[in-house]
Amino acid sequence: MGNYVVLLRGVNVGGKNKLVMSDLRQQVTDMGSVNVKTYINSGNLFFQSDCPRANISSRFEQFFADHYPFV
Repeated sequence: MGNYVVLLRGVNVGGKNKLVMSDLRQQVTDMGSVNVKTYINSGNLFFQSDCPRANISSRFEQFFADHYPFV
């Protein structure tokens, strides 16, 4: 199982591009990741997954395009 980090830019800044961390953690867990954690309210995301790195990258690109297009 690999450890992964997703660093988002420009979320929850000045009341714009709002992203609720508890919702994000649940959504990433629903995608099949485990031990999902966020750091403060900045969108930094830590998790573990058995999925190959290339698949994770494409899955997250699609996830953010579908749910949070401002990311």
